[in-house]
Amino acid sequence: MLVLVALFVSVSAFSQTCLDDVWQCLRSNQVPKAKKFMDACMAENPDNASVWLMQANVNVYQYRYDLERMAKDPSLTPRYPNAIEDAYNGFLKAMSLDKNVTPKTGMFGPKEGQQVLADPFKEMAKKAQSNGKTDDALKYYGYAAKCYELSAEKINAAGMYFDMAVVYITMNDKANCTKMLEKSIAAVPDISPLAYIQLYENYEDLKDTVKCGEIITKAQKAFASNEKQLVELYPTMMRYYSTIGDNENLLAIVDKAIATGDINMMADCATYLTNAKAYAKAEQVLTDALTKEPNNFKLLKGMGYRYAMEYYDIMDRRQKAMNSRQYEEATRIFQSEERKTAMQNAHDWCDKAYKVDSDNLENNLILREMKVQLQLLPIPQELNDKINSRMQQK
Repeated sequence: MLVLVALFVSVSAFSQTCLDDVWQCLRSNQVPKAKKFMDACMAENPDNASVWLMQANVNVYQYRYDLERMAKDPSLTPRYPNAIEDAYNGFLKAMSLDKNVTPKTGMFGPKEGQQVLADPFKEMAKKAQSNGKTDDALKYYGYAAKCYELSAEKINAAGMYFDMAVVYITMNDKANCTKMLEKSIAAVPDISPLAYIQLYENYEDLKDTVKCGEIITKAQKAFASNEKQLVELYPTMMRYYSTIGDNENLLAIVDKAIATGDINMMADCATYLTNAKAYAKAEQVLTDALTKEPNNFKLLKGMGYRYAMEYYDIMDRRQKAMNSRQYEEATRIFQSEERKTAMQNAHDWCDKAYKVDSDNLENNLILREMKVQLQLLPIPQELNDKINSRMQQK
């Protein structure tokens, strides 16, 4: 027993002596010399939390040492290229060996060290992302997220998970994108409306309306006190309520969207109103928006769609009259000015939209049909070619 105690005291004394040597070198900014002492110290004490903590500090100094050298001479390459990652792993190892390990004076403790590393990792991730190095970007964002979490900076950690989700989007990896968005929202529920919008679209692609509904509910709760951010979710909310056939909530959100005056949402609002057969209201919304942007394709197309849907409704009424053998009523409907006006307006508005964007399949199909009904023959070859080309792409 005495031998074991003596051995422990000897090892402990050695580790403290070698750590003092490293500490003195770092305090005087003798980084290469500190590394030599540190290597010897680590070789003799591979399972000592204090040694790992000092090793992490040496790595931080090495990282900063390289930054200073390259700031003076950008042609230089890093002398310690793995220093920042080694520092990250060193702080984690120290905590795993002793969660209460404390640093020497002037050195970083595990959590403080992680805090110091977080921003550099974030910058490295952004640089890698801008250079198209997605694997490196994900790695560094992941390091940054963990660093922020360990230093209790939830909002920054959530931001890193959101940035990782963006990288996964560029890789078309929706499964991992979803995981990162959910982690981001779990950390900070009001991180961004964009997180909920993208998450909704991911589940929408999977046709998971239950999850879509959960996301809408969470988003409404997260931004209940921030109307400006909630407005960003209106298009997604309208799409959801339309998908599940909840007209009451759909029209309530449509009214809120119209009240914002945001012209970017007016075409969608008009489409939902048209689908609900609120033709007069849809027309008013589009008319008001077109006074501001008379050449807006979506608005022009929306007006054409509004009149086309009215025309189809009229023709449905005629067909019902025919089916019930009310031939006079069917003839009256067919010859009515209501039908002719809807047909002509559908054509004219779709034609205006066509002049702005001739490649939209939905608009082109309605335009061609109205030309046929109005007997504006022959159909322009360009219009047929545009439709055939897009149909082949589908």
